Amino acid sequence: MAESKNPQTAVKDIASEAEAVILALQERDHGRINLTKSQIRKFLAAVNALTNKITVHRARSGAGAVLSEGLAAEVKYLKVKLAYQSAKDTRGNVRAFAEKAKLKERIDQIGTDMKRYEEFAHFMEALVAYHKFHGGRD
Repeated sequence: MAESKNPQTAVKDIASEAEAVILALQERDHGRINLTKSQIRKFLAAVNALTNKITVHRARSGAGAVLSEGLAAEVKYLKVKLAYQSAKDTRGNVRAFAEKAKLKERIDQIGTDMKRYEEFAHFMEALVAYHKFHGGRD
């Protein structure tokens, strides 16, 4: 995880982390990115839907930095959706993507921490952006 060296301003560089994942996939596939946008679309849609649900919950309840138990359980359920997308891909591109990005581990680290969830959601967005930027297939 790339971070600033000054501990007072330590900020995760999510963009660099995401780009490194995509470049590693490109290297694995001999200069191509065999993972298609549609292969990760459903997982990204699930993340976006959960983000919207969390936003609505926060607006209604005034909840701050902590996810409710129910929302935290939905975050954990993202692992099931990721497993399903990985199983559907017989070529192993989604599994390789999930492993390189350490998505399961990142989900496990969220717990009830709102900031960690937001970082995860931004990381997913960055992965998709760098996938497209580096010539990922549609």
